[in-house]
Parts: sequence; structure tokens; C-alpha cells
Amino acid sequence: MSNRMPVIFTGHGSPMNAIGDNRARSGWQEMGKKLGKPEVIIAVSAHWATKGRFVRTAADNPQINDMYGFPKELYRVHYEPAGAPGFARRVLALSGGIAQEKNDWGIDHGLWSVLSNMYPEADVPVVCVSTDTAADAKAQYEFGQLLRPLREEGAMILASGNVVHHLGLVNWRMDNGYPWADAFDEAIKEAIVSGNAAVPVEYEKLPEHQQAIPTVEHYYPLLTALGAADAEDSAIVWNEYRELGSMSMTSYTFTR
Repeated sequence: MSNRMPVIFTGHGSPMNAIGDNRARSGWQEMGKKLGKPEVIIAVSAHWATKGRFVRTAADNPQINDMYGFPKELYRVHYEPAGAPGFARRVLALSGGIAQEKNDWGIDHGLWSVLSNMYPEADVPVVCVSTDTAADAKAQYEFGQLLRPLREEGAMILASGNVVHHLGLVNWRMDNGYPWADAFDEAIKEAIVSGNAAVPVEYEKLPEHQQAIPTVEHYYPLLTALGAADAEDSAIVWNEYRELGSMSMTSYTFTR
């Protein structure tokens, strides 16, 4: 791997993907081994959804169990990596005033479900960044562009959400996706692999977007990851599947 750190967008799906034997967990574990350990992870979470963009600058990351009604085994997962105040302030500086300091959140299940499998020793510091649901799709992409220099400074940029995420249509008896979920996920994938970021940014032009993205908080992290990537990166597709009918787990690594 080159000194330039990769960018990752990962679907996280059900919190239960964090434990047990499942496709998502296997993919996260494999990707962690493949990429090795960065100096720090700049982590954008769909579950820290805010009006405005915020960055956690504290030296710790208390675990947030922002999910309810799941088996006790899930709540036994303990994952609290250190923060990285220096890198956090670098994010703030690069944002040019777009992002602000805020420390009333921690590492939520959109992040710890993924990172506890990629880096189970919790030995990679994490800077938590919120998803600004008040900004439009283009602004998410442009914020990612601002983060690009961090990749040359030892920082992996990781965004966690879902390309398709419609909780109201979840079917716990389905192992795959509805046809409209498959179609939307495939259209986004084809655009990303071909280097056409305009399609994901202008996702509202796709016919399935209203079902695929009834709310934006899980989709927007993808656009931030795309902005942090550039024309020199290749897109590696992994964990490519849909689950529960209305949720896409399709994930991307952008690297040279």
C-alpha cells in the first residue's frame, strides 16, 4: 500500500452485523487485514446526523449504543478507541469554517459495528465527524474534497451509511433486496466504478430514489467519501449485496 491512505465507504446495515457469522462482518474483517493500520481514521457517521457539520475534538470516544431491542450479546460489544485532537483540529482548519467543534456525541453503532471488526483491538485513533443533513448533496461531496490532504498525512477517511436505506420497508424475512433497491444500488455502482461522480451527487434523477433514500442521512456519507477520492483512485467494490429488502450493504474502497 502506498503512503497515501485509502478512502472507504461502507454499508453498515443492521447493528446485528457487528457480531456472529454474516457477510458484512466477514467483509469488514478482510478489509481491515488487507489495508493495514492507518495513523488515524477520520470517520463520518450517518448516525451522528446534525444540522451543520461537527467534529469531535476530545481525546476519547465514548461508545454510543444508539439501538434498541436487540439481543444482549450486541450490547456486550465494547469499543472505545482514542480520539485524535490534533487531527480533529486539522479537519476543522481544512473545512474553512464549515465544520465546528462539538463533543456531546461519541462513537455510535454506525462506526463501532464496522471498526470493531476492521480493527478489533481499538488501537487506531478515530476522529468522529457528523453528517450535515441541512446541506445539499453537492455540499457533501465538496466537504469530502476538503478532506483529501489528510490522506497524505496518514489518515484513512471512512464514511459509514447505506446506499439504500428505507427502514419503513424492511422485511426481516428477506436475505436480499427488492427489485427497486437492486436497480438503484446497481446504477450508483456503475457510475462510481466508471468514475462518474455526477450520478451519485444528482441521485434524485434516478427513478428509484424516493424509495431508496426517503431520508438523506445514510446516503450522504457516500458523497463525502466520493469527494475525498479523486481521479487517480480506483474503486474497489466489496460487500456487494442487499439485505432485509430495503437496505444495501454495497461498500467501496478508493485507492491507487
